Amino acid sequence: MSVRLETSAEIAAPLDRVWNELVDWPGQSRWIPFTTVKVETEHAAGLGVRATALSGYWLSRIPVGLLDRFVVTGWTPPGADARAELEVLHLGPYFTGEGVFALRSQGGVTTVSCVELFNLPLGTVTEPIGRLLLPVLRAGFQISLRRFAAVCESRR
Repeated sequence: MSVRLETSAEIAAPLDRVWNELVDWPGQSRWIPFTTVKVETEHAAGLGVRATALSGYWLSRIPVGLLDRFVVTGWTPPGADARAELEVLHLGPYFTGEGVFALRSQGGVTTVSCVELFNLPLGTVTEPIGRLLLPVLRAGFQISLRRFAAVCESRR
């Protein structure tokens, strides 16, 4: 089963600030509830960054919660056209798929549009669970983006 989550927000902060907050992987814990992100590569910026995000907690080295391993597949930092874009590929183990964050700035306000396409494992076996969880995932995604906006706006 594929799940498409889509949301956007207008953030009263400059494009550079929004971009820097977005790609601050460990800092994502400030706006994604109950989540820690660990960078797994030597470099923390640009194409090929690999990271592990856990929505839950670590019991020593054992993750308890929703684990998401991802790699950065698209990296277009803010440019003269007042746009930026970040693409990631989710590698599992609980879901795979693509995520895109598109940023556009005008007049000191940055619009962030997010699209996440998730594929759940085991096809039709997990489809009923996916359908039940979809409203919860959408709500959580929107809450995270509102928290992200608050973080960006508070760092003036």
